[in-house]
Amino acid sequence: MATEIDSLKEQNQRLDEDFRWYQMGNFSKYSSVQKAVCKGEGGDRFENLAFDQRFLAPLITEYDKHLEELNGQLKYYQKQVGEMKLQLENVIKENERSELSRQKLHTQELLSQLEIANEKVVENEKLILEHQEKANRLQRRLTQAEERAASASQQLSVITVQRRKAASLMNLENI
Repeated sequence: MATEIDSLKEQNQRLDEDFRWYQMGNFSKYSSVQKAVCKGEGGDRFENLAFDQRFLAPLITEYDKHLEELNGQLKYYQKQVGEMKLQLENVIKENERSELSRQKLHTQELLSQLEIANEKVVENEKLILEHQEKANRLQRRLTQAEERAASASQQLSVITVQRRKAASLMNLENI
C-alpha cells in the first residue's frame, strides 16, 4: 500500500510538472491581468493551479471586458474633467473681468463724488472769503464807530466842562 501511495505521489508530481510546463508554454497568450491571476509568489511559475481552464478563461475574458469598460469610463471622465477645468478657467477669467468692471465703475463713482466734494470745497472757500471780507468791513465800521464815539465823548466832556464853567460864571455873575 505504501508503494502504491508513493507511486501515486510520483505520478501526481509528474502530472503537476507537465501541467505547469503546458501552462508556461501557453502563458504568453494571456493578458497581463490573466498572468497576474495565474502567477504565484515564485515569479513566473504557477503555484498549485487547481482550476479548470474552461471556467477560468471566460471569467478572465469577462474581467478584461469589464476592465476595458472601466478604462473607457476613466478616459471619458478624464475628458469631462479636462472640459470642466477649461470651463472653470473661463468662468474665473470672466469673474475677474466682471470684478475689474465693477471696480472700474466703483472708481468712476468715487471720482464723481470727489469732483462734487471738490466743487463744494471751492464754493465753501468762496463763502468763507466773502464772510471774512464782510467781517472785516464790519470790524472797520465798528472801529470807526468806536472812534467817533470816543471823539463824541471827548467833545461831550469838553462841552460839559465848558457848560459847568459857563454855569459857574453865571452863578458868579448873579451873585
